Amino acid sequence: MRKRTGILIILLAILALVTVPANAAESTYNVRSSVYDSADSAIPTGDFYWDANSFTAFWYPIKPGLSSEVLYLHNSMDSSTFQLGDKIAEGDLYYVSKPQKKKTKIGGSDDVGKYIVDDVDLEFYYLTGFFGPQYVVMPEDTSNPSMDCKPDKIAKILLETKSDFKKQMYAGEEWKLAGGWSLVAQQIDIDGNKVWLQLKKDGKEVDSKIVIGDMSLTAPERTYVYKDSDDYPVFYCCIDSIFRGNDAEFVVFKYAFLRDEITTIEKGDSYGIFDVEGFTVPEVMDGVDYAGSGKGTVLHTGDNALVLSSNDDITLDGGEQIDLHAGMYIKTEDTSAPCLKMSLWKKCTIKVDNKASESKPVNEDADVVVDLKEDSTTEKENTLASTQDETKVQTDDKTEVEEELAVESSVDTPGFELLFGLIGVIGASRIRK
Repeated sequence: MRKRTGILIILLAILALVTVPANAAESTYNVRSSVYDSADSAIPTGDFYWDANSFTAFWYPIKPGLSSEVLYLHNSMDSSTFQLGDKIAEGDLYYVSKPQKKKTKIGGSDDVGKYIVDDVDLEFYYLTGFFGPQYVVMPEDTSNPSMDCKPDKIAKILLETKSDFKKQMYAGEEWKLAGGWSLVAQQIDIDGNKVWLQLKKDGKEVDSKIVIGDMSLTAPERTYVYKDSDDYPVFYCCIDSIFRGNDAEFVVFKYAFLRDEITTIEKGDSYGIFDVEGFTVPEVMDGVDYAGSGKGTVLHTGDNALVLSSNDDITLDGGEQIDLHAGMYIKTEDTSAPCLKMSLWKKCTIKVDNKASESKPVNEDADVVVDLKEDSTTEKENTLASTQDETKVQTDDKTEVEEELAVESSVDTPGFELLFGLIGVIGASRIRK
């Protein structure tokens, strides 16, 4: 009897080790849009589109209610609804992303008007979603970002600290930012109100500059900016104050911003089943009022926008998965003709790092929050941890994902190897006895 009990314990331990994953590095969610049902009288005839209201994987910071993305199905066959077996002709499935103007954290910190540093206007930037994740758009003229915002050069924001965040650094201290970047306060001159700053990438110096931190100067005059060869800002921060402590001097920084490498998009480039058609809204979408409570959520012919169109015919057969790009796909149900039921899906992967770091990058793609309640919104803020225990950094923009109808999930959970190992040892000892 005892032998059987011991064997049972060992078998249970082995089964648990097999079924419970030890790696908690990532979780995967499939987020679904509202359902297009051709039998539903509420479904509009003719063209149809999903936006951030009907598909929660699209970029949508709830504050201030910005939205940029639309997946647009142009019904060039007739003026009725799409039916099972219908064909979306080549070029009639559009993905459109229109950049949205937003004030930067540093731009909202001062009332001097334009926040210009080294001929770069930091007061505003243009943000856009690209198949979900958030990107910042590079303007044609960095001294006047509003003049032309053709979204052909985009980059992810690695770090943007909250408005009330302050980073204190002593002379010689290194602040690890994100993506291999770090800032070093090489020397602090308290008498001259100067700080010698060194910017590094992967441990190598990329820039070095002395910045004046006199409080009699304006905030732009106390701001350090590092630009790339095309004069696009890569990193910037403002000196808030310089102090002399009991045994050392220290400097306090605010409004840090860091972006990733620029992705250049050209006409004719391919992204999944899409080709880049151009950078202005086509006539077929003129007047479309899509998601968002902020300004600029109506498409007008000729507006600056990234426009992709399908490069092949698409047949809406039942029980199909039509892959689009970046984990996004259209799923059709196996229904009886002519009824067509289809929805838009996106596979989202969250990377989980349990190790505390000095500061985390802002990663819109990683922070996906899924709410199973209908017509509700769950918010999750990206947190940037500081080395100062009393200071917490959080981004103001929140990644919002509202799951209205359905979620498929596969979540890795921490393993219990030690516990199961002890069970195994106990079981083996029972058998031996």
